[in-house]
Amino acid sequence: MSKMSNKLNNRISLPIYFSLAVFFIFLITVVITGLLFYFARIFGLLNEHIAQDGTLLPVMTLIACTIIGTTISAVTSRKMVKSIRMFIEATDRLASGDFSMRLQLKSPPEFKILSENFNRMAEELGGIEILRTDFVNNFSHEFKTPIVSIKGFAEVLKNDDLTKEEREEYLDIVIEESARLASLASNVLELSKIETQSILTNKGWFNVGEQIRQCVLLLAAKFEKKNLSLNVNIQDYELSGNKELLNQVWLNLLDNAIKFTPEHGEIKVSMEKNEDSIVILFRDNGSGIHPEALPRIFDKFYQQDTSHSTAGNGLGLAIVNKIIHLHEGTIACSSTPSQGTTFTITIPNGL
Repeated sequence: MSKMSNKLNNRISLPIYFSLAVFFIFLITVVITGLLFYFARIFGLLNEHIAQDGTLLPVMTLIACTIIGTTISAVTSRKMVKSIRMFIEATDRLASGDFSMRLQLKSPPEFKILSENFNRMAEELGGIEILRTDFVNNFSHEFKTPIVSIKGFAEVLKNDDLTKEEREEYLDIVIEESARLASLASNVLELSKIETQSILTNKGWFNVGEQIRQCVLLLAAKFEKKNLSLNVNIQDYELSGNKELLNQVWLNLLDNAIKFTPEHGEIKVSMEKNEDSIVILFRDNGSGIHPEALPRIFDKFYQQDTSHSTAGNGLGLAIVNKIIHLHEGTIACSSTPSQGTTFTITIPNGL
């Protein structure tokens, strides 16, 4: 029964709501005025002379209706005016930066919809503000750290008492930090570029299996350096997409797997083709991701290692996530601490 009444309320539009309100105000005004004249006639306040007067009675009726109607309208409109004032106050607070503000308007139906839309907007703006703050804080940290390091070691290198070995070591650190800074700038620019895209461009058919094999070869030195074993099960499947962007995805996921897999560990890459999509898995037996960190791994600049001691700037997975969504695909991550991580990418094979 309640569901039926809710549906009926939702069907009543704002104009009908106001029309009904005006009708009932008019009806109540007429009824009260009629009762007043009726009781006035009974108690002798309205004599025959006044009743037969063609001018006085209409004027008295008009005055009575005006006073009664205005009083009823003022009382009944207070709720409507109160709702509008609440909305004005809420928008003022929202404009001032208070994104915790919420509205709970229940009637008329349009005001309820307005309230729900306002709350959703406030929630989205609050989320954007948190992301903006996190972005600024993390970017400042990631950008400042290599600059401070370069400055410090550059000052040390001015010392003439350094041995050749020390000088070489410090120069290597300066080069490494410079590369890290350049990588950060490149990733920020790349993320900024793809975030402005809503439509995938430069699409074409290519052999995705061969592309992944080439990415493995590019990172062969890193595999050998950590003595990692590689278990690859990929086929020559054709995929429609942006070859350059997807190349970044495979390189990033492979590089992450190498980074977080201990020496003599194992990395698996597998692929299978479904009726309308291609599924690619990247699995490692590394340190894994903590359950609390798992929902945030695709956030910009987010790193599970809060000490920032691990190489990286927290932009890689954000870029990967955006590229996959541009291809109308999905990316999911499952992980168990100390056991490993699996990234599953699903991309439609007929864009």
